[in-house]
Amino acid sequence: MDFQIRQLVADDAEAFSKLRRELTADNPIPMGLTMEEELSRPIQGFRDQLSYPEPNAAFGAFVNAELVASAAVAWPSKLPSSRHKTTLWGVFVSPRYRRKGLGRFVVQRAIDHAESAGIRRINLTVYVPNLPAITLYESLQFKHCGVEPEAIRIGEAYFDGYQMSRLSIGQLR
Repeated sequence: MDFQIRQLVADDAEAFSKLRRELTADNPIPMGLTMEEELSRPIQGFRDQLSYPEPNAAFGAFVNAELVASAAVAWPSKLPSSRHKTTLWGVFVSPRYRRKGLGRFVVQRAIDHAESAGIRRINLTVYVPNLPAITLYESLQFKHCGVEPEAIRIGEAYFDGYQMSRLSIGQLR
């Protein structure tokens, strides 16, 4: 399968929103919100997210010019006391393109970007159950570091958020 990975920009907001809606319709738990909540998000919010200043960045995998996977990193603060860490977010793979390695490619691209910016630690939250995501993150050296009980509520059901963290490869030396 031929695909291209590139950094997403504000002009990709509609494609990013479309991918998010596809995933939410398939299963809202990993997304952490209902379809009604997803549909209420204005497109300008996605434009803003995809325009966050460097070193923040989002990356997308495209097949035939269609965005089919994404992953992003965002720094939690501009303060020096928090600049050693980043958050991995927006890891989405279209159900039509799962099990083809695209999730790994875009997450690795986001990790590489964070490491090139001198990051020490990458943190994430995965809403469970989501064994494929947990398996991917563990294979990329993310370790479990906590659980937020009842992190989200979809309908009348509550789902936990697994906290995972990865020390930058450069920090292991």
